[in-house]
Amino acid sequence: MTLELSRDKISYVRFILEGYDGLGIVTTTDPVSAQVLVTYPLSREGLLRELVGAFAKEGVIREERDR
Repeated sequence: MTLELSRDKISYVRFILEGYDGLGIVTTTDPVSAQVLVTYPLSREGLLRELVGAFAKEGVIREERDR
């Protein structure tokens, strides 16, 4: 899953997802446009999508794309 974030939120998203019992691994693919790739186990996809939805409501995520 690829996400485009607010630049100042990359660390926040990484901290939450990686700290949430290994829910996902966040890799910054483009620091200028604040694009990150989230790698996750398929068994955790439902929970990940819930958190991504919450991030979107907070305004942290500007755009979401599947792999």
